[in-house]
Amino acid sequence: MNIAGLLLNPLKNATASYTWYDKNNGIIKWRFENPNNKTISFILLRGIKQDNNVSEIYPFGNAFYPIYYENFGTEFSLKPEPLKNIDFKTNSPPLAIFENENKTKFVAFLFTLSPGEIYEMLEGGWNNIEPGGISTVTAFYVSTRRFLITFNEEQCSMYNSESNQNYPCPGNPLSVRSALMSLRKNVKPLFNDKISSEINNLSLMELIEYLLEQF
Repeated sequence: MNIAGLLLNPLKNATASYTWYDKNNGIIKWRFENPNNKTISFILLRGIKQDNNVSEIYPFGNAFYPIYYENFGTEFSLKPEPLKNIDFKTNSPPLAIFENENKTKFVAFLFTLSPGEIYEMLEGGWNNIEPGGISTVTAFYVSTRRFLITFNEEQCSMYNSESNQNYPCPGNPLSVRSALMSLRKNVKPLFNDKISSEINNLSLMELIEYLLEQF
């Protein structure tokens, strides 16, 4: 017996591509597009392509987020909201905390696009190399809560070494309020930071605020 009711149009992953913006200085321009008729959130995975090999595939934003948070005004998203494609030279997505199927967590950039929306931004550090293994992974909003992040401070020293700067790290561990986004697969971050929920340590007002955010 055949039973009707099959859905024909599942969600598609966002598309991601890049072009060189300033190859001499290792700067590329990313272009993201949502091909669906509903808003979606996602992360970008990409690795380093060199000599026809791709290595170090990890989520965009995971490597240097303590530097971004402390020195560039990059905030953690409280709830996924569509990004505004104002100017690709200044566009910058927020951070969020992502949870794998195996319940491990990591920090990365959160991209949220409206139906058919295009979003572009620059990324540096691609001197004599280029991206490879490019893909996007759809993410689903779970809740907003406070987290305690104990991060590997090598992220700060690596950024300063590559950029010839001396930016400070934030306090470690880092306490933030953030959206928790669920992934329906396991994504390997570059750094295995320790991330735990601080719900048990909330004040009464913060607990009430947290509970209200769940509805």
